[in-house]
Amino acid sequence: MPKTSHANRDGMLDRGTISFTIESRILRELGERLVKQPEVAIVELIKNSYDADAIECSVEYDPPRSIVVSDNGAGMTLDRFTNGWMRIGTSAKEDMQFSDVYSRMITGEKGIGRFAVRFLGRALSLVSVADDEERGIRTRLTATFDWPKFDRHEDLGKVQVPYELVEVSGDTPTGTTLTITRLRTEASRLDLNTVRTGSIGILTPLRSLFRAMTDGDDIDVVDEEGLLTDPGFLLKVRVGDDEDEGDVAASILDAYVLRARLRLQGDKIDLRIYRRGLKSPYLKIVDTYPNEIGKLYADLRFFPRRTGTFTNMPVDGRRAQSWVGANHGVAVFDRSFRVQPYGSQADDWLRLQADAARNHRDPRSTIAGKHFAMSPQVRADTSQNWMLRLPQSAQLVGLVQVEGKRSNELDPEGDEEGLIASADREGFVENLAFTQLSDLVRGAVEAIAFADRRLQQEEKQAEQEALVASIRDRTQTAISEVQRNPNIAAADKVKIVAAIAQTQQYVERREEDAREREQQLEVMSLLGVVAGFMTHEFGVALQELESTQKELVELAKSSSKFLPQVESFAGHIRQLKEFVTYSSGYIQGSRAAPAKPYPVRPRLQQVKRVFGKYAEERNIDVEISAEIDLAAAHVPVSLYNGIALNLYTNALKAVTAKVGKQRGKIAFRAWNEGKWHYLEVSDTGVGIPNALQDRVFDPLFTTTQSKNDPLGSGMGLGLALVRRGAEAFGGRAELVEPPADFSTCVRVRLPLSVGVRR
Repeated sequence: MPKTSHANRDGMLDRGTISFTIESRILRELGERLVKQPEVAIVELIKNSYDADAIECSVEYDPPRSIVVSDNGAGMTLDRFTNGWMRIGTSAKEDMQFSDVYSRMITGEKGIGRFAVRFLGRALSLVSVADDEERGIRTRLTATFDWPKFDRHEDLGKVQVPYELVEVSGDTPTGTTLTITRLRTEASRLDLNTVRTGSIGILTPLRSLFRAMTDGDDIDVVDEEGLLTDPGFLLKVRVGDDEDEGDVAASILDAYVLRARLRLQGDKIDLRIYRRGLKSPYLKIVDTYPNEIGKLYADLRFFPRRTGTFTNMPVDGRRAQSWVGANHGVAVFDRSFRVQPYGSQADDWLRLQADAARNHRDPRSTIAGKHFAMSPQVRADTSQNWMLRLPQSAQLVGLVQVEGKRSNELDPEGDEEGLIASADREGFVENLAFTQLSDLVRGAVEAIAFADRRLQQEEKQAEQEALVASIRDRTQTAISEVQRNPNIAAADKVKIVAAIAQTQQYVERREEDAREREQQLEVMSLLGVVAGFMTHEFGVALQELESTQKELVELAKSSSKFLPQVESFAGHIRQLKEFVTYSSGYIQGSRAAPAKPYPVRPRLQQVKRVFGKYAEERNIDVEISAEIDLAAAHVPVSLYNGIALNLYTNALKAVTAKVGKQRGKIAFRAWNEGKWHYLEVSDTGVGIPNALQDRVFDPLFTTTQSKNDPLGSGMGLGLALVRRGAEAFGGRAELVEPPADFSTCVRVRLPLSVGVRR
């Protein structure tokens, strides 16, 4: 029978209040909107553990079966589970800025945790042990979630989550475990490095270092009133059956370049310096040290800002470096009590910052003075003085554990022996024991500096030895190429091979003053082959000048047979003037930038004229390809001339060394393109063996040998100076693919205006 409605006198059928209803699929919608990536979901669950005052949180990832996130935090009581976890849009975290136990700043987003687990898998098992203050007992809460089943209900308020609450013994550890199963596709492809990196901000180094100090024993950190203080937060990430605990903070700390471990037992000290990844100590000192400290343990990690320090890390290297910077310092713990202000960013109790700021060159510690004595020569040498490499506070993460005297242990007569807390609980009384403490820890830091300097020297030596071995191999290859080259005459092969071997000897000797000699040679050889050629011609002209200066002119007046000598004499004078002009340009204008643009073509024509006779006598054609109005680069005229001249003489020597009667060819080509001026010099000479192509710009490398030829006395600095001159003004010099019918081409790029850099 159909239901009928009866209206009142006003025609109203019903009146009252009505509530919103929410479809249960809102959980799925919110989860997919709030959590876009599975890594973000995992990081959110880790943050929840941190907010619950957990000391440790572990993520066990076993795709495609499960993800387990567990912690030893405060856990959830039934009331917190009901009004927090099970209440959508709760304001619990919004009202709570700090955690209950350690007063941590709350990091988790409100309500995201439950959506995170909904996003990762289709099923969740929650187990949480907590102290229920209202009941006065410790409880264990278990609940199961079948998310697809929930989606079938229309009204979220009707969704039922089965749970159990039981009492457990007081020694049952508190904490929460979330076991997520029936993983979704996205969650089966987690990037755990992203998870680790996303969690760096809430990790602290001290917890990992404490574990090393106490050989795995757990400790509580308390203040002077016996109240718990934040001991730090550890994150462990494990994949499948991997036995590695995966401590994220420890993995960053293990990226140290050097590590110092110092133990003091009675009067015996044991100091060991370790390199990353090596179990055997790089440096070890065992000695006696009479003291009033009694017992000390220190673990110091050194993180210099060097390329490669944080490579191959399970976290982003830049974030790891920032994390070290945020957590740096050498903290001191008296048993479990953090002694302030030691290790804080504003404190310099080891005088590291002060010494670095003024380049303090002398060690302060007893350990360094005894075991790393520094000679006056080493002290004066900035490359040898290891104190100039003293780690700064921002490069160290570490802690020191001691056992100071308690108040009931103090001598009533006022004898202040041993480590004694100051009256305001800020640091120790600055007595003999504290001086010894500072001396020992400072000694460990100075040992790091000493080891770092020695290690750098050893690595440099190893690099040099490897370089020499490599060059030796390439030299043999180059010699073989030269000997097989049919375009080089037998006599020239002998000379080239001898020159290559001589260069090899320069490399292998590596005298201590090699760099100084090289610098001197650079200065002396700025004229390069020009100076050698000038000396050759000047000697001939001077001899003629001295013997015929007065007589030749007079004789020519009375006898025409002396006219050729007069013309020859005049020619030598003209050549000498040309060379002197070049020399003056190098000496006076080597650093002077041009006041206005200058044309290129006259520079190249002048370079061509300098060795015009030399090229003509050896059947070498020289051509110049450059527009008449082409402007040169914004570099000194002398530099441009010197670059062109060095490239020209190198080409002349290469063409002269080639076997055959065919005419040789050298080509200059210059042009401007964009912000750059380009100069190329190509030749049809013997070419450069493949094994030598990456060495032709090295100082002291030469393939020529002194002979009765003004171009055959190269010092091996021509191309080195070309490259350095170009780079000094922001340009570059390089070998490029030669044009057709040419064997070698060197290209130089120079800026057209001030401030252009490659």
